[in-house]
Amino acid sequence: MTSTLKYRAHFFLIAFAVCLSSCVEEIPLNSENFEDAIVIEALVTNELKKHEIKLSQAFKIDSTGPNPLSGASIRVTGNRDYMFEEVEPGHYLSIDSFAARPGIEYELNILVNGKEFKADPTQLTGNSNIGELEANRINYLGEDGVAITLNNESSPGGTNYYRYQYVETFKFNSNYFKHKDLILVDGLPVEVPKQKEEYTCYQTNNSQEIILANTNSLSEDRVSDLLIKFIDSEDPSLSNRYSLLVKQYVISRKAYNYYKILEELSESNNIFSQSQPGFFDGNIQSTNNPDENVIGFFDVSSVNTKRIYFNYGDFYNPEGIRPRFVPFALCEETLPSLDNLIEQLERNAVRWGGVTTSGGIYVLPARCVDCTFFGTNEKPDFWED
Repeated sequence: MTSTLKYRAHFFLIAFAVCLSSCVEEIPLNSENFEDAIVIEALVTNELKKHEIKLSQAFKIDSTGPNPLSGASIRVTGNRDYMFEEVEPGHYLSIDSFAARPGIEYELNILVNGKEFKADPTQLTGNSNIGELEANRINYLGEDGVAITLNNESSPGGTNYYRYQYVETFKFNSNYFKHKDLILVDGLPVEVPKQKEEYTCYQTNNSQEIILANTNSLSEDRVSDLLIKFIDSEDPSLSNRYSLLVKQYVISRKAYNYYKILEELSESNNIFSQSQPGFFDGNIQSTNNPDENVIGFFDVSSVNTKRIYFNYGDFYNPEGIRPRFVPFALCEETLPSLDNLIEQLERNAVRWGGVTTSGGIYVLPARCVDCTFFGTNEKPDFWED
């Protein structure tokens, strides 16, 4: 779920809750009944690191956002006080690295624009390890692709409630390998040795959706075959080598219920249903005004991570046509006139494609040759080939 969709879902709910409680009717999308609110994203884990907190102001349906909140004084209190500093608008990091410890109550205190916000005292939840990640080729909802599923280890402590995030990184190639570059020297195109790596790149993406698991009604506290991500066979991320890092957070029942509502609100079909519950609370309140709307949850969680790798050839014919960011049909070679070539080079629209028998230079669309249009040519430190 994207952050924009999440915030807008909340305020569709606020503006239209009264109308939706009794019947469904056509409602104009305007912001006349917009209610202001602060949005707080705060997570502290048992990882030894600098933890982050994000503050923003909710935005109207007919405006762009979110609107970061700057100038806040933020403190997390546990066995000592941990102060946070603003590193970019609305984004705060703890000055010191620390890790949440069992048996200690942590409290969040925020002072911004003369308003004070506090979270309920929260303790670190139990711990549970990810047992295994599996990748399998399946047919999912009528689509061929690769599904990544998770099983965790049974926890004797009965942790029961889990939230998951992931970071995907994949290696991919451009459609064509170039041997030289074309640059403009004194306004004229000149062939030079290749300036940078443009054939092999990497792209990294964070998960946007909310992924939850609940073992409370099961005979043992064990998550089995939970779908973390399905990748369609036509997705370019599958074209070479793929990796997924999964983070498992053990959360409280109250946190689970909060994220479950967010998950339901992220589905557009639910925004206009008759079953919307109205404005819901997290565990953060305004001390100045108890009626002030606050969206957010201060979570203190144990986290466990695991990474999986696989190659395109593990599931598909390695000699077949692999999915690409740009279809080959859109990668036509051209032999432009001198004026046209200069103009295209100035726009960074083409790359060197080769030389004709008569000495002319033909070119290809830049996106077909330069993989850095879609990622970075720097291999991640963790990457394993």
